[in-house]
Amino acid sequence: MILVKNDPATTVMIMSEWTKESLSRSHTIEKEILRLSASSLIFDFSGCTRIDSAGAVEIIRLKEAMGARGCNVDFVNLASDDQKLLTFYEKNFSHKPPLRKIKSYFPESFGRGIFDLFAGIGNFLSFVGEGAAATLKVMIRPWNFRFTSFVKQVDIAAIRAIPIIMMLSFLIGLVVAYQSAGYLNKIGGDIFVVDLSVMSVFRELSPMIAAILIAARSASSFTAEIGTMKITEEIDAMRTMGLDPFVFLVLPRVFALILMMPLIIFAADIAGMVGALVVANLHLGISVNEFIDRMYLEISINELYVGLWKSPIYGGIIAIVGCYRGFQVSGSTDSIGALTTKSVVSAIFWVIICDACIAIALTKLGI
Repeated sequence: MILVKNDPATTVMIMSEWTKESLSRSHTIEKEILRLSASSLIFDFSGCTRIDSAGAVEIIRLKEAMGARGCNVDFVNLASDDQKLLTFYEKNFSHKPPLRKIKSYFPESFGRGIFDLFAGIGNFLSFVGEGAAATLKVMIRPWNFRFTSFVKQVDIAAIRAIPIIMMLSFLIGLVVAYQSAGYLNKIGGDIFVVDLSVMSVFRELSPMIAAILIAARSASSFTAEIGTMKITEEIDAMRTMGLDPFVFLVLPRVFALILMMPLIIFAADIAGMVGALVVANLHLGISVNEFIDRMYLEISINELYVGLWKSPIYGGIIAIVGCYRGFQVSGSTDSIGALTTKSVVSAIFWVIICDACIAIALTKLGI
């Protein structure tokens, strides 16, 4: 399209068409033109067959860029129509001014933050309300519940996560028992490592570790799956066909985690207890029978129940947050990544807040 001739006054031959379609192919040669250091430059249009508005603007832009460097640019062999087009755009050509930065003052930013906070709370409550309405629909017409989807989510979100959760809980129980043994051994209270380790695992550590891992694993997948369906307009298609997305997408995921979290945490409790048993046996010489007898006689079954009782609450929080962030996806696929990160952070944050509130309440109740 463009041929550069190194004459005393450097000549640029404009060949073929200079149109919107051809500009993408001329990018490399334009770079070469802008790198020229000649004091005089001639654009020869004798071989040009057509110029449109996009081509005229590009030519004027090149002329302005070279003129800013002190280079004299002339046009020769222009057709009369092309001459009129270039003259028109040259008279009206102007660079876009840089956007003025808008200063944000504290009262404005504070007010906007408060407004966004309440708007977010309202949107979340609206989402929860729609979920509650969908639950009532399913209770009235249980045959509408997507049991196949529920079983699939039980497998993907819960059962497949049990091995990694048990492994981490085993390591947590092992570490807690090992750290406790170092201090208890100094005061001759080796046997108390059973009480401290098992109570910690049952009451707090296993539920929290399981909830964090499920949040990282399942909340992110819920957001990504539902967000992708929203980007591809599958959710809009469901509504067009008269199908409730909450019944099809949200309820199976929420019910799957609520029902399976006690099983997940019970498996984590067993793994954590085994980890504590390994340390007690190998490091402190406490036999398996002594460990089990101590646990049976001194540790209340309520410690196990506390952890299991909290688990459905954690499961509901994780599933609701993951699905809510998925329905927030809009625009391009970039928002899927951002909201997936937000869903994991939000789920873990609210699980920890909930755990703290439950711990305070149980302490006040003496449980």
